[in-house]
Amino acid sequence: MKFFYRQMKRLMPKESGQQGFMLLEVLVSVLLFALGIVALVGLQARSLVTTDDTRYRAEAAHLADAYVGKIWAAAGGLPGAQIVAQFSTGGGAEYTDFSNQVLGGGPNSYPGIPGAIAPTVNIADLSPAYTSTAGLVNLPSVDVTIIIQWDDQEKVRHTYRQISSVGLSPI
Repeated sequence: MKFFYRQMKRLMPKESGQQGFMLLEVLVSVLLFALGIVALVGLQARSLVTTDDTRYRAEAAHLADAYVGKIWAAAGGLPGAQIVAQFSTGGGAEYTDFSNQVLGGGPNSYPGIPGAIAPTVNIADLSPAYTSTAGLVNLPSVDVTIIIQWDDQEKVRHTYRQISSVGLSPI
């Protein structure tokens, strides 16, 4: 037994001031690795928020463009005052359908934009009469301002604003 004890004593390092230093190095490296992993998880979460914001902004742009397209289609046979009455905020069935598309739901079960509030549509009847002076033709038109707002998961308000000018046919 003495033989094994002597052999073990010979293999064991002599005591010095550096005992446990390797353990400390390992703990520091594990800590740095864990901080790196936490940073990567945070970066991934932020990228998901940015992706959602981009998707909702694109959806708002698509809905506003489609609504202006409906106004253009209706402008062929309606005077500016009727366009304002049908398509402005609080207007007729066209505005209600657009609001349902933004908010989600309605009779057609639109998906909507999460956290959206009722859109604002302002239509200004700019030149309600057809005039021609000195070879220049001023056709009637309306300015359409569409504002779509929504709150994201972090309760930050986002706003998409589109301003378009729609020409009316002279009636």
